[in-house]
Amino acid sequence: MKQDDFLKQVTSKLDGLAQHHQGKPVVMNHVIEEIHERETSRYGLWKMSGFALAAAIAGFVVFPNSMEMAAKPQNQVVVTPKLSPQMVEDLEMLMVLGEDKVPHGS
Repeated sequence: MKQDDFLKQVTSKLDGLAQHHQGKPVVMNHVIEEIHERETSRYGLWKMSGFALAAAIAGFVVFPNSMEMAAKPQNQVVVTPKLSPQMVEDLEMLMVLGEDKVPHGS
């Protein structure tokens, strides 16, 4: 029997026993009480404070730079390279080269 099959069999057996356990509510209440009695560390507070501070700094630095407004409209030019007929044929041959079935004329 493989290790994974064994683990699945054991966990399914334990899950079945846990579902039908008579003292299930008592055990769950005990676990919840134990969790609530633990002290909370301040490390989590420091992590969240650091994250909030980093987000605030990023907002002050990145947001104004991304919202730069131009006083007057700028002219934009789109340049498209022109291909010679020979280059167009070469590109078509390269496109056809990778195909398995050739439905083309040549």
